[in-house]
Amino acid sequence: MKKQGISALLVLLLLLLIPATASADVIYPAPGELFVGEEVNHLLATLDPEGSFWTDPALLPEGLYVETEESEGAIQVYLRGVPTQPGSYDLVFNYSGTDSICTIVVLEQNLPEPTLQSVSVETLPEKTEYVAGDVLEPTGLSIRVTLSNGESYLVTEGFALYPTRLEDAGTRSIEVNYEGLLCYFQVEVAEAPEVIEGIGVLSLPVKVVYDVGDVLDASGLGIRVYTNNGTRDAYDELLCLPTLLDTPGLQVITVYYREKTCTFTVQVLEAEAPAGIAVYRLPDKLDYHVGEQLDTSGLVLVETSSRDDIKYLDQGYLCAPSQLEQLGQQEITVTVGDLHCSYFVTVRPDAPAAPAQQPEKSEPNPLPVVPAAPTVLPQQNLIPDRTGEETAQSGKLLAVAIVGAALVALLVLAAYLLFINREERRYFADSVKDLFRRR
Repeated sequence: MKKQGISALLVLLLLLLIPATASADVIYPAPGELFVGEEVNHLLATLDPEGSFWTDPALLPEGLYVETEESEGAIQVYLRGVPTQPGSYDLVFNYSGTDSICTIVVLEQNLPEPTLQSVSVETLPEKTEYVAGDVLEPTGLSIRVTLSNGESYLVTEGFALYPTRLEDAGTRSIEVNYEGLLCYFQVEVAEAPEVIEGIGVLSLPVKVVYDVGDVLDASGLGIRVYTNNGTRDAYDELLCLPTLLDTPGLQVITVYYREKTCTFTVQVLEAEAPAGIAVYRLPDKLDYHVGEQLDTSGLVLVETSSRDDIKYLDQGYLCAPSQLEQLGQQEITVTVGDLHCSYFVTVRPDAPAAPAQQPEKSEPNPLPVVPAAPTVLPQQNLIPDRTGEETAQSGKLLAVAIVGAALVALLVLAAYLLFINREERRYFADSVKDLFRRR
């Protein structure tokens, strides 16, 4: 019985010893090869809660450190950090009084070369205000260059700027180009003081034709002003000389604007005056007898001025002769001032006397009737008169001449109206119709 009790006691003690053995320190393998820049979080050992840990921090690779944490009734030892220097390190770690050697090898990491990622303006140039036409001054400008690995650095030269000459006024954006990457900054450009380089006529005055003695009217005149800032149009502050137009022909007018000049031309016409007259419509009466007074009723003249203007006159003229004494074709001279024209009328002999009255019939006389001597009436010629035939013949010739002259006059007048005064053709046609109706 005693042996059985001793055996049971030994088993109980063995069971009590098993947990104590399970809680002993555990040391894990070294992390092996590490790379520069690679983050390390490696568990070195798990110690009994009553255990201890020690190492010399000065011997650790640069950038690494050892850190302990309590977790679930044990102490955990970690190697952490980011190594920065390559090399091989033999480290001694003491776990609860027992030394353990751990070898760590740190290698260079073969990372790709970082590339340019972006650029930005770090500091503006000292001068950011300009006048149009100035050249950009980049003194003081710096830009920050950011790489693909997150690193960055400042650059104060080696970049290109555009534009470098500031021509236009206003807020202008300046482009900065660094190895193909762009960024921008702004400057203020003020308008440059205007310098007038020349002027030219933009629009002529409304009135460009004048009479001699007229005063120039510059209404509507405009000029284009050429300056160092471009062009602009002006309609005010214009001085034009001469203003009195007293010389016929083309007159050059000089325009003055702020010490610059340009010119334009106007036409000055001579004073208008009658230049010629002609018969436009013949009088109603063209046939007369000797001794009759001239009748100009219906006579219309056409007057042409020195400017080729025309007007029609149905009065204000003088005709001569006023009494018609010459047989045949009689020229009538028409005068208006110093101008003359003429037309022809036909003058016939005096009108024949009225025929003598026949004697009244008497009662038959039973006495023998003695023939009485022939009675000679006034203006009666007993000798056969042959002048009537000659007069009739001459009258026919005269009529032919009159008709021929009338046709020639009509042709001349028609040509005049056709080539010179086309606006009056209809009026002329109506006049000719009236003339032939009356004849």
